[in-house]
Amino acid sequence: MQRGSHVLGSLPTHKRGCATRNGGAVTTTRLKTGRFEKSNRPARIYWPTRWRLLWSARSDRRAGLPIGLSADTTPVLRGLVARRDDACERERTCYFSDVRSADVRLAQIEAELPALRRQLDQSTTEARRLSANPTEKQLTLRHAGEHGLPAELIRQRREKEHQRLADAALAAQVDAQRRLDFLLSEQAQLDAQRQNRADLARSRAHRYVERADGLAATYRRALVRRHPQREALVDAWTTDLCPPPAWVLADELMPSHRTTGAAA
Repeated sequence: MQRGSHVLGSLPTHKRGCATRNGGAVTTTRLKTGRFEKSNRPARIYWPTRWRLLWSARSDRRAGLPIGLSADTTPVLRGLVARRDDACERERTCYFSDVRSADVRLAQIEAELPALRRQLDQSTTEARRLSANPTEKQLTLRHAGEHGLPAELIRQRREKEHQRLADAALAAQVDAQRRLDFLLSEQAQLDAQRQNRADLARSRAHRYVERADGLAATYRRALVRRHPQREALVDAWTTDLCPPPAWVLADELMPSHRTTGAAA
């Protein structure tokens, strides 16, 4: 069991660069463009890790291990699965931590949207009602203190009052529409950011899975090379170590039944 723990320490970490030797000189390879991070490239298995895997396979072969090639046949394979799942779970935990503030804001937007939609409906109805020309009864209506004024002046006053109310209702409608559009835009941006972070977490988890599969393949090849049950083991060979965690294959890390709002 102690042997497996040394081998498993080679699961990938997020490195920003790598150095290679060329004729005694150390050269650093860098991306020509900034579109892809070097940490997203397939990780190499360096010779110390490969040597430990070969040594573990040689010792396990002498002990008559394994009877099969499943993930629970040797301490090394069990340890690889445990470390892989632990790395994937840490990535999932980091995702939940990163999107917590976005989820809080999305919940606030969900609570604000119904009231804004009702306000927009009311202001739209009021603006539509006031957009019609005033009736003759409205134009001749006299308020307190206006009984001695000419009819033409009363008509002008009612027209100005009606126009002022219509302008205010239209401004309220435009303001409600603007605030609703702003909230919907913010909601769409937060949803996109949340989905991008989920895709990143899933991509890194896939990289951990591929790394563990690569380590397991190196160990298995060395294990079956001179194993007494070599023929049976080769017939039972499987490419993958074991299925990855379920959330890695899911469409969403945090399923949401919330429906994104559409423009009113």
